[in-house]
Amino acid sequence: MNVWFLVQDALILAATTFLGVLTADILTSTKYVDKVAFLFVPLMKIAKLPRKLSLPALISIIDRRAEHSIVSSYLKRSEVREVEVLVYNLVTSPSSLVMLFFKYYLPVVIASLGLYLGGMYVLFSLLSSLIGLTIGIVYGRLRLKGGGAEEKDVKEEGRGNGAGVRRVDLRRSVKSATSFTKTILQKYLIILAALLVLDYLGVFSSMKFALQAAKVPLSPQAPTIFTATALRPTAGVLMSGELVKSGSIGAKEVLLALVLGRFTFLITQDYPRGAFPLYASIYPTKTAAKLLVLLVLQTTLSTPLCILIILYLL
Repeated sequence: MNVWFLVQDALILAATTFLGVLTADILTSTKYVDKVAFLFVPLMKIAKLPRKLSLPALISIIDRRAEHSIVSSYLKRSEVREVEVLVYNLVTSPSSLVMLFFKYYLPVVIASLGLYLGGMYVLFSLLSSLIGLTIGIVYGRLRLKGGGAEEKDVKEEGRGNGAGVRRVDLRRSVKSATSFTKTILQKYLIILAALLVLDYLGVFSSMKFALQAAKVPLSPQAPTIFTATALRPTAGVLMSGELVKSGSIGAKEVLLALVLGRFTFLITQDYPRGAFPLYASIYPTKTAAKLLVLLVLQTTLSTPLCILIILYLL
């Protein structure tokens, strides 16, 4: 792990947490949530979630760290329950792909693999999020039935003056955002230190090589793509593009190698070294663990489905 990059991540986390929580607190105080994030309000209603969660859902398109910081601040103030946080993270799974499409999928995946192969790979990535969205809506409507968003919204709209708007206490909002950011940053630094130790001991490398040792009945080029993707997805995509252009490998094998490599990368690298440290620094440890399990569940359900589509439908 590069220590300088970790320091940069910590500074970015602190900045996005402070600005995100401060903005959310001000907008929630003035009841402008519906006006700012009106597109997500229907989704919150369908899943029986509090209306105020439409604001972090909007922010998730731009910055996931700021989004989770806002949701965690709601949880800390008991404005939402843990089960609502879990359902929220499921139903908003696809929103983070919007910015990722312009930053990664369009300029890297589609540009390297072409419209057909690149488009299929993007659809396979979207499939996991759609599975999470479906599970979230069903679980929310079952688990939150009779205790959810409608009652919370009525209570919130009844507070303050007759227009449902209370005066913004900027000093209180800044103090709250600063305190929350300090707590998050302290937890994040502790988790990063633990990750550095585990990385030094070779724990993550052992996990990665153990999964790569599985025999895959593909052409010699496919395991190379799989290995490159498991190490760094961008490298696997770029390598695949060159091999496809040279005619060294077919479309099915490319997609299989990329899907399996992506699964390996997420399970061995991204989730334990990226997602969980972020969750654990922002949410209570128990909530962070549950969020990680949901991520693994989405990926585990979607990967076999992607493989079946590649083998029998393409």
